[in-house]
Order: sequence, then C-alpha cells, then structure tokens
Amino acid sequence: MVDIKDDIPKLRADLELIPTIYQGEQAVIIRDFLGLIKKPVILQGEALKLIGFIDGKNSIQDIQLGLVRQGGGVFVSRESVERILVELDAAFLLDSKRAAAQKKRFIEEYSRIEVRKASHAGQAYPASKEKLASYIDSILKTAGESPAEDNGKEVCALISPHIDLEAGKRTYAKAYGSLKNSSPRKIILLGTGHGLEDGFFSLTEKDFATPFGLARTDKEIVRKLREAGEKIVCADDLAHRQEHSLEFQLVFLQHLFGAELSIVPVLCGSFRHELLRVSRPSQISGVDMFLGVLADTLANLGAEALIVAGVDFSHIGPKFGHRHVAASLLVETKKHDRALIEACLNEDVEAFWAESRRVKDEFNVCGFSALACLLEILPPADGRLLDYDFWMEEPTRSAVSFAALAFAARR
Repeated sequence: MVDIKDDIPKLRADLELIPTIYQGEQAVIIRDFLGLIKKPVILQGEALKLIGFIDGKNSIQDIQLGLVRQGGGVFVSRESVERILVELDAAFLLDSKRAAAQKKRFIEEYSRIEVRKASHAGQAYPASKEKLASYIDSILKTAGESPAEDNGKEVCALISPHIDLEAGKRTYAKAYGSLKNSSPRKIILLGTGHGLEDGFFSLTEKDFATPFGLARTDKEIVRKLREAGEKIVCADDLAHRQEHSLEFQLVFLQHLFGAELSIVPVLCGSFRHELLRVSRPSQISGVDMFLGVLADTLANLGAEALIVAGVDFSHIGPKFGHRHVAASLLVETKKHDRALIEACLNEDVEAFWAESRRVKDEFNVCGFSALACLLEILPPADGRLLDYDFWMEEPTRSAVSFAALAFAARR
C-alpha cells in the first residue's frame, strides 16, 4: 500500500476518467488501458472530490485544506484522507511503487507470450468466427454503392475509425468498402497507443489472434524499426495487450483478405509535448530514423503494401476535460477537423501540424500522432474523404468525431 508518510503519488496518467451519474449522484468511471485494473472502478463522494487534489505535489495536509475549502469549511479528518488514499492505491489507481511493481509483473508475463489474443472478442464484436463474419458483412452492407470514380482504383492507404464498431459502423463500412480493388500482401497498421507513455512508438513481434485466425507479424521489419528507433521506442509491448485501435482494423482486414495476413503493428504515442518545438514528426530526434525505415519499407513493397491508420479525431465535452458540453463546441470542432482532413488529403504534414498547434490540441485528437506519421511516409497519392461523423454520448454530454479517407497511389 502507499506509505502516507511519504509524498503522495499522483493519479496514474494512463487511466481513462469518464464523468457520469450513478445512482443519482455524480461519479467518475475509471478504465485502465493497460489492464492493471481488471474491471472499471466507480468513484463517488469523498473519493471523487479527493482525486482532484492528487497531483504528486500536495501533502495530506494540503489535500485536507483543499477539501475543507471545497466543502465550505466542513472539517475533513486526516484519517479520512489516508483511508481513501490507501483504497485508491489498493485499486492500482495511483502512480505508486505498488502500481509500478504490478506493471512490471504484467510486462514480464506478457513478454513471454508469443501471440496477442483478441482482447475485445465477445465484448465489442462476436467471439465466434461465423457470427463475426456475419456481423462484419452486416456493417459493410451499410456502405451502399461505391462512387463511379472509385472503380478500378487500388487503395494504398486508408484512414479508418477505431471507435466502437456499432457507433461508427457507417464510417467503417465506407472505409473498408473502398478496398474492393485492393489485394495487399503486407499491412502496415498505425494506431493510437492509448496506454503508451514510455516512448513515441510501441512495437510488438507477437502474432495477432482473432476469431478469424492468426495474423502473422513481420518480425524482421519490426526488428529493423526497433533498431532504427532505439530510445524513442518503448522497451516493452504491454501497450498492445488491450489496445483496440489495431484490433478493430484487423477483423475487417482478415474478413476481406484472409486470416493469415502479414502485418506490421505500430502504436503511436503522444506528440503533444513536441507540438510547439517542431513542425513535423521527422524533426524529432529518433522519430526521423524510425519513419525513414518505415518509408523505405513501403517503397520496397510498392503495390503489395497497404497502410491503415486506425484513428479517431476530436474528443470534446466534460468527459475529455472541457468545461462546456459537446453541443456547444461542435462548430469549432468541425472547423478544426475539416482543416486536419484537408491537410491529410493534400499530404501536407506541416499544415496538419500547424493546425493542431493553432488550437493547442484543444480538441484532443487522439489520432494526431498516427496521422502525422502517416503523412510523413505516404507516397504521392490521390486522397478522398469517404465519410465524417460524430458519436454523441448523451450521459456525459460529450462527443467523438471520426472519418474515413482513402488514398489511391499515383502510378
């Protein structure tokens, strides 16, 4: 447990905090991208008030004082604060030695596993092969007829959502419906590393299992990327364990092209701290070498390769740290998303970066890093916006935007 005589650790940064109402009271649901916490935790009452003061700097006395002021002078005992802190640490919510030890155990156990199991089968989509195939077909049917201008065009790069499949099924359908003329032999998967903190990228040599079968990871390419990236690549692959941004793409790709795909799975961490320092990813030391190897790999593969970026765009509303509800932010959000999409279609990575810098990443575009990397390595291509949509989460009055874009190589 946390030693309350020491400095109080801050709340873990890799947790997802979701404001909600539970049993008629304000609450926060906490989900863990890494899986240290097996089930979501609900915080209410004193615990909910207290987490706002856990910043890694405040002492027990500071927290007491903050709670007293927040409560209009109602006394809060030291024992109450200590009890809540112990309970939070027991649940692996604090960035403490105990949580670090648990994470180390997870890393060691996961490193010995050769196959990455489908973490969302039976939850986000059916766990049986037959039911999953039927489900994917039902989604793809919502795309309707493809535009005449798509006839005969082979897609070399695709931007697809990673939002819940039901919430984004029309956009998924538009994205994967565009691949009817494609027959890739190698898939470069770029995704958002929601739980990635220790590097700009996370790589894995594990093969990926889904209800459709086993997709083979190209270990040789992964090793070249790891060698090129050196310090900017996370030392372990734990971020892949429960990450959905690649898994959701893979079930569509296997359904279309067969189970035994050859893939290169890459999770991208946040570039937010680099936003004001540089004007594109390739200006970050180490990232330039990593992307250089990835670009060379694509050039060597030519028409055999398909790049798929599993990303969402803006995340707005109280759930994502905004004081205003999503409905009041929609106009500015759509304007920002349009600018990012336009930069993608023009393959203009510096314009893409500049737009995010302009708004100081106010709209929480979780796919920012993956998209910026895609623009760095994308060969000359003709891009087209296939779909753009929002998912409105009414309980939290928040929203997420997402899009589908396809790029046909200029031969």
